[in-house]
Formats: sequence, C-alpha cells, structure tokens
Amino acid sequence: MIDISYENGIRIETKNLKGLFREEQLPLTVEIKKTISKDIVWTTKLDSFMWATYPENEINDVIIKDNLGNFIYQYYWDIMKHGSIFYKSLWLYCKSLINQGIKPRGLVIGTHDGEFGEWVPLVRDYMSDVVLVEGSESQYNRLIKNYGDRNGVEMIFDLITPDGSDVEFFEGGKGYTNTIVERVIRYWEREEVNSTYRTSKSINNLIIEKSLQDMDWLHLDVEGLDAKILFAMEPEFLPKFIIFEDFNLDNSEKEGITNYLMEKNYQLTSQHGICMAAKS
Repeated sequence: MIDISYENGIRIETKNLKGLFREEQLPLTVEIKKTISKDIVWTTKLDSFMWATYPENEINDVIIKDNLGNFIYQYYWDIMKHGSIFYKSLWLYCKSLINQGIKPRGLVIGTHDGEFGEWVPLVRDYMSDVVLVEGSESQYNRLIKNYGDRNGVEMIFDLITPDGSDVEFFEGGKGYTNTIVERVIRYWEREEVNSTYRTSKSINNLIIEKSLQDMDWLHLDVEGLDAKILFAMEPEFLPKFIIFEDFNLDNSEKEGITNYLMEKNYQLTSQHGICMAAKS
C-alpha cells in the first residue's frame, strides 16, 4: 500500500490505493513530524502510484492521514533501524552501563534546539543524566521548550571555550552554525551574519562546577572549536566515550586531535564530518 524508507532522506511511495480507500479519502496526506517537539515541518498529498521525498531523516516521524483528516498510520524514527553508527554506538554504550547498574552521566556542549543529535535518544528514553549547554539564546529557548520537563536534565545558557576568555559570537540564518570561529559561519551561512561580544566559561571550570569529573560521555558540536576544547580539558576529565565534529577543523587540527586521542588509547571512527573516540 505505502512504502516508507529512510535512506538518503525520507521517501514515501504508494501503490494502488483505490481498493483500500473510498474516493473521498484520496489523496492521502503525508506529514513529516519532528520526533521531539512534535512540530509538523512538511506536508504533501499522494494518490495511487505516486512518491515524494523529504531531505532530512534524522529523528523525524511520518504521519499518514486520509483526505478527510482521519489518522491512518504513523511511522516512527528508530535508532536501530535508522540511526547512524554514532547514534547506535553511544546508545549501546549507555545501555551497557545501565545493564551494569550504572546510570550514565553525560555532557553536551552545542545542543542547538535539541531536535537532533546523537545524544537526543538518550534523553528521550531517560537513559542518562545529562547537562545540556547552548550559547544561542533563540536555540536555548527552544531547548527549554523541548526538555524543560525532563528529569535528570540540566540546561545551561552559556558559551564554553578552552580558557574562559571574552569572545565574539557569530550567529546567522536558522542558528545551527552559531560559533566563535568566524571562518566556519562564513563558510556555511548565506544569510546575514551578526555578532555580539560575550563572556564565556572554560571547559574545565564547567566540568568542576557541575561535578562532571567522572562523566561517562561527552558530545561536542561547537562549530570548529571541538579540537581546542578537547585539548584544553584536563586529561583525567576525558570520558571513555566522545563524539565531536571534525568537519570544521583544519587539517592540522584534525591530525593533531586524532594523534592526541590515539595516544590516550582511544579508537577513532570518522565519517561524514563526525568523529567518535571510544575506549574499551
């Protein structure tokens, strides 16, 4: 009747619908819904032998309704079916700790609005206590809306840097590339870019203040600052499982942080601009 696949986006394809639905029920309505906020971000109509695609499959659900508005079916994003190796690895790492009677504790720096990211299923499924840090006010306000009622979640509005210095903070467009590294936002953003001067907190002070010296996992998405953050961390603060972006690092930074983590006995996996460092 209806085939839904999550390869390279979301593709919805119909077969012959005439014998399954009355004439007034067609065409069907297809909606793409954010799993976390439940916001409908896209909609289209499909009749028999038609197809449509939506470019983003990350933590999005598909809802099918008939032409009268009656609910037919919901297809849910599933971490084991649709998640990348990074989603699955972090989830399974935390699951292994839970199986040992340990409640994982994590730190996320650069959460954006919390609609996507390898850490999101852990919070959604109450699998880890976590501190979420976001430096963009508009993104942080949406983060509060998405997770404000979650137990075990602490949210912080702040900029985290290697040394806690005052910085120039750049934002533009939808706010997903907000950063203190100007070359990164100039590369990605085609809309107007604005900047403000802000105070920041050092990564080590944040860890000490929130008693995260023994955290189990760390997720960084800080648009070109990832390597500098990791280098600045006290070595004993580095957890066994780290996910960070390496796409926005220059070649020397990427090589440097790779060698640094390998020397500390991490095994690294890098794909599509994301890097995972894990110790057994």
